[in-house]
Amino acid sequence: MASNENGIYQLSYPDLNRTLKINYNTNFPHEILGWEETFKSGFGSNAKTLTTKATKIKRIKSAYWGKNSNNDEVLRDSLQLN
Repeated sequence: MASNENGIYQLSYPDLNRTLKINYNTNFPHEILGWEETFKSGFGSNAKTLTTKATKIKRIKSAYWGKNSNNDEVLRDSLQLN
């Protein structure tokens, strides 16, 4: 099941007890601002609901497809990925 309202696109997988929410800017260029995934992990009474979240901290405009060598690793620092 999917829904889309107020800048949140949500995918639900009831059979898997899994939900994915993607937060995005409703104005062009509709960039993704973050996401959240919730799911059941484990079995029976020991099963726990786990949530993973990510939020965009920073972005750079660059030719992504040309940044694939070890010399480009410094970009990880500028994006605060390390």
